Amino acid sequence: MTIKSNLKIELGDPDLAEKLYRAILPEVATTKSKVSKVSIRREGGALTIEIEAVTIAGVRALLNSYIRWITTSLEVVNLKGD
Repeated sequence: MTIKSNLKIELGDPDLAEKLYRAILPEVATTKSKVSKVSIRREGGALTIEIEAVTIAGVRALLNSYIRWITTSLEVVNLKGD
């Protein structure tokens, strides 16, 4: 049995969504495990991250990691804009 979670982030800005998508994509590419799967897609000004894992703890850990990477990436984009 696998547990699934979808995280949709509405940014409202297609350019920002593209920057964030490109920043997070390497993490998705390196999240390869026998017990988890991650995919990301950009739709206009939004990102959707789909996570599958065999345990609730695995889903929670991946969600926490991706939220942290997204937050950090947004902070860097904001710093660059100053």
